Amino acid sequence: MLPSKRLLPTRLRPFRAIALRQQSTYQPPTPPQSQQPNPHSNFYKVFGRPLAKTFLIAVATYQILYFSWSKLESMEIKDQKETAVRLLEGELKGLVAPGKSSET
Repeated sequence: MLPSKRLLPTRLRPFRAIALRQQSTYQPPTPPQSQQPNPHSNFYKVFGRPLAKTFLIAVATYQILYFSWSKLESMEIKDQKETAVRLLEGELKGLVAPGKSSET
């Protein structure tokens, strides 16, 4: 009786060059050439990148203008509130100062 060969699991079997040669000669099927390319895909292939750049520049410009406007508006509101506080402080000093002189 001949000694039986013990089969190894596939991950432990030695690599065979024959299998590699067989896999490397495979050619995927080519699509039929009779179909016309889609005009929509052709448009985006040609103009996709310029449209994307224009869109991104427009969004960036909008964001810069929006944040600048918000900053200027918050500075204006802060200035208005500081002016109102100064007026009220002056009015309060005017009301408190005569009261102090009459009490003494």
